[in-house]
Amino acid sequence: MPSYSDREIVEKANGGDIRAFRILVERHQAFVYSLSYRFVGTAGDAEDISQESFIRLWKNLSLYRPEIKLTTWLYKIVTNLCLDFLKSRYNKNRKRMVDLEDHTGMISEWNTDQPILNEELFVAVERITEDLSPKQKAVFVLRDMEDLPMQEIAKILSMSPGKVKSNLYYARKKVGEKITVYYETKKPAKQ
Repeated sequence: MPSYSDREIVEKANGGDIRAFRILVERHQAFVYSLSYRFVGTAGDAEDISQESFIRLWKNLSLYRPEIKLTTWLYKIVTNLCLDFLKSRYNKNRKRMVDLEDHTGMISEWNTDQPILNEELFVAVERITEDLSPKQKAVFVLRDMEDLPMQEIAKILSMSPGKVKSNLYYARKKVGEKITVYYETKKPAKQ
């Protein structure tokens, strides 16, 4: 199939063209999985949420309104599934305290390779976001990790822009405080 826009592919899929829907899945599966993983933090759960996202997209494709970007609609589906997952009793019962030191390891002073430090920071931030409320985590992931504009986040989460900004402020504050504590505890003792 030649290179069609999402809108054209949705029209074909609504007409019963299964291949067109497959193209939508292939086009967006990496971002759906990535977003899911950033929310839930485990590959298996992210795969399950990704699959469920595309099932819901297929079931509701006839409700798609072309004036909305398909990716915005897909972000909303994935985010809602992730929020449901985070709020579920099952997840609350199995949620455990994570000791950041167990997952990131110490980096010696002589090994200050920037990619390693960036990876360490990324892992630390992922672990720290586990302590955010589901709404704070959603806003933080969508804004600071996915780099979406505030207005689009407000649409995805069905929140006012003020509520988005408030949740983002408190999420950044908590993450900042925990990152500071994390790195202060990693400083080597002075001799």
